[in-house]
Amino acid sequence: MASKLQLHLDENQQNVFVSYFNSLPKKSALTLRFFNRGDFYTVHGADAETAARYIFRTTSFIKTIGSGKETLDTMILNKNQFESYVKDLLLVLQYRVEVYSNPGKKSQSSWTLEFKGSPGNLSQFEDILFSSDSDQVLGNSVLGVKYDGKTKTVGVALVDNVDHSFSVAEFPDDEHFSNLESVIVQFGPKECIGASDSSAESDQLKKITDRCGIMFTARRKSELSVDGLAQDLSRLLKFKDGQQQNAQAIPQFALTVAMSALNAVIKYLELISDSEKFGLYRIENLDRQRFVYLDSAAVSALSVSSPSDQPNKGQAMTIVDLLDKCRTAQGHRLLQQWVKQPLKDMNVINERLDIVELIFNDTILRQSLYEELLRKIPDLQVLSKKLERKKSNLQDCYRIFQAIHKLPSLIKALEESNSGECHPTLRDAIIDPLKDAIKDMAKYQDMIESTIDMSLVDKGEYLVKAEFDEDLQNLREKMDELEDSLGVELNRAARDLSLDPKKTLKLESNSQFGYFFRVTLKEEKCLRNNKKYHQIDTNKAGIRFRSDKLQEINEEYLAKMEQYTSHQESIVSEVTSIAAGYAPSLQLISGLLARLDVLTSFAVVASSSCNPYVRPKMFSQGSRRFKLSEARHPCVELVDNVSFIPNDAEFSEESLFHVITGPNMGGKSTFIRSIGCIALMAHIGSFVPCSSAEISILDAILARVGASDSTLKGMSTFMVEMVETAGILKMATRDSLVIIDELGRGTSTYEGCGIAWAIAEHLAATAKSFSLFATHFHELTRLADEIETVKNFHVTATTLADAFTLLYQVKPGACDQSFGIHVAQMARFPDSVIEEAKTKLLELEDYQSEHVGGNDVQKRKYILEGEELIKGALSKCKLLKLDEMTDDEVQAQIENLSKEVQSHDNPYIAALLNRKT
Repeated sequence: MASKLQLHLDENQQNVFVSYFNSLPKKSALTLRFFNRGDFYTVHGADAETAARYIFRTTSFIKTIGSGKETLDTMILNKNQFESYVKDLLLVLQYRVEVYSNPGKKSQSSWTLEFKGSPGNLSQFEDILFSSDSDQVLGNSVLGVKYDGKTKTVGVALVDNVDHSFSVAEFPDDEHFSNLESVIVQFGPKECIGASDSSAESDQLKKITDRCGIMFTARRKSELSVDGLAQDLSRLLKFKDGQQQNAQAIPQFALTVAMSALNAVIKYLELISDSEKFGLYRIENLDRQRFVYLDSAAVSALSVSSPSDQPNKGQAMTIVDLLDKCRTAQGHRLLQQWVKQPLKDMNVINERLDIVELIFNDTILRQSLYEELLRKIPDLQVLSKKLERKKSNLQDCYRIFQAIHKLPSLIKALEESNSGECHPTLRDAIIDPLKDAIKDMAKYQDMIESTIDMSLVDKGEYLVKAEFDEDLQNLREKMDELEDSLGVELNRAARDLSLDPKKTLKLESNSQFGYFFRVTLKEEKCLRNNKKYHQIDTNKAGIRFRSDKLQEINEEYLAKMEQYTSHQESIVSEVTSIAAGYAPSLQLISGLLARLDVLTSFAVVASSSCNPYVRPKMFSQGSRRFKLSEARHPCVELVDNVSFIPNDAEFSEESLFHVITGPNMGGKSTFIRSIGCIALMAHIGSFVPCSSAEISILDAILARVGASDSTLKGMSTFMVEMVETAGILKMATRDSLVIIDELGRGTSTYEGCGIAWAIAEHLAATAKSFSLFATHFHELTRLADEIETVKNFHVTATTLADAFTLLYQVKPGACDQSFGIHVAQMARFPDSVIEEAKTKLLELEDYQSEHVGGNDVQKRKYILEGEELIKGALSKCKLLKLDEMTDDEVQAQIENLSKEVQSHDNPYIAALLNRKT
């Protein structure tokens, strides 16, 4: 394959190209440059190695061009390899792509940049990306961001080229850009545009985009202004009838910070250079308040979805993996959007739950939707995009026709659900809008039915009916005659070869060869030494071959077919041009079917679970209801050979902050994550893995789970958890759910415990959020003595002799030991290490316990008894009426309480007193 380049370029041309390539401006490692050489493409330098390792998993395909000191690594890609690789670069790997061309094959120093694209700017690569139905080609929105340091305001503009929408918003934000991060997580842009300056705000923005896994593109600060925006918007916007045709008259134009960000995105996407986009866009406010606040830490902690650049392959299941039983491509995409956009509108949530409940309870409807009605619906969103761009063909038009033709049976199944009585929610949300959209498509259906020759569709031929034109009619008649001749030739060959026509000898066709005969490998002997027939190829399906007569007929048929196709082009062009006007109706149908598909998926997941899912009872925001019975983690319970132990969780005004202690591997993390997952699932309209659930609408799900360094971002474990926790403290309110696991372990024990205590105290006493705080700092259990809304819980374990059993049950009260050495024994540590650990544990016991006599069991008994005595004395101290007592009286009371404690002759108390002296 590499010889192609050698044939095209002599040594001098190679050297000229190498010099030209080396003179190109420097680029980011995330940008790959391709050179279009007509029937193949080349990549060079570091890009060649990147491509070779990704495509071929080896660098052996790389060759060197040039001579002397200037040589260049080079690799050739054919067209299919190029298109496949570009798709992955833009849609999966989040790279930028540049394609250079050399029109007329001029000098090797005369290349020009023909195309460029990025994850958010796919317009110049749409022909490649839309070449087939792909569930990855949509949703490539771009987010522009500008920060106004004077007013501490963030302005954002989301540009979606699929929906042709501009969404803008302004909001105050903290130094960590917590609100902005939530916008990025919930709306999922593929690329973020921001200022290229070196300010702290720009650095923080880059960190956020990196954390959220999207590409950051820096633009000159001058582009983030409103200069020239009014004129550009006046061309791009689609104004309503009677509305003033002036962008400055729209309310959003007053949002100067957000509009500056919008201007930068419009310039980056070069929207003004494409006149076909004029009058297509609408502008609206980006309503981020509709959704429960989620940041990247919560998405990661709850395993909501896999990163876009790391698709889940054999890894732990995510919430998206669990819930995605969708049957359509548009359903898959909508589900991924919904999971990151949990709703705060109780009416919309209950509407979704109504439909899920209906499908859940109606087994016939559920099976019909899942097994048959939704499964064969094509990607109507992609097809509508093709219609809109006037890039569709007759096959696309037929697929749309076929999908619309099937919808009445789907509507009938929905109307007959619920024992023949159509559910009002289902009728209003799905059935009636779908009926109206189908009516809008009626003329489209008539046009396609009268245009396409339906009798040829089964053969894979999509042709205009011959009746449309006299020349087409003549060509069709000739093709029919040739088809009759094909049948005659089949029978003649069957007699000649002593085979049964249409059984052992078959006449078939495809786009590559046209018509041919095929026999199975068992019949191969009939062709041996038979010069009347020549083989085309052999595969598992059998031997393909032709006679001379069949070859003659096939060539003539293909020639007539080419003439027919060419002659019908003007008719096809007219049909597709008219069809483009139906794109909005088709997009509406696609959206309705996607919604039905996702809700059906929720019902299928709930009904097929090994343990029952239930409909959560949702309460208005502020009602402070959160009660789960027998809650389970939806993903963990599906792990093979796991018998999940369910647990209850209930928050009330007397029990808002739960401190959870217990041994490692005891189930603390799984328990608190399960609560977060259930809350998230309830807010997207899904049934939940409980026996019952009562949940009031939350405003945020905040999580800080796990500990890991972020080397690439220059952040240690401790810094990562502090940054994430700082965001929690700023965002937490009375209506938030907070999940924190093992906070403060990235620093010294005492410092970590102090930080954890302060954070817990703030959440419990000030924010008063629903909080789950799993920790190994047993000192935090004492917080329950100071704040009445704090309650202690622990995961249970038993130890008998050498046996250690984890029970995975969450019960009230604090855990009295950590069981660390027992867990080490379960992990099969060497006996010598275990014994050394036990020795060191005794040596490192608190100073007080060293002075307590007796064996280990007696020591622990004395310590626990002493702690209770001290707590009792402190409680009595709190009851003293200090305002009514003199200092001497207070001192006397305290001495009496001290003597009372000492009168119990507790060795632990004695050790404390000895240490004090």
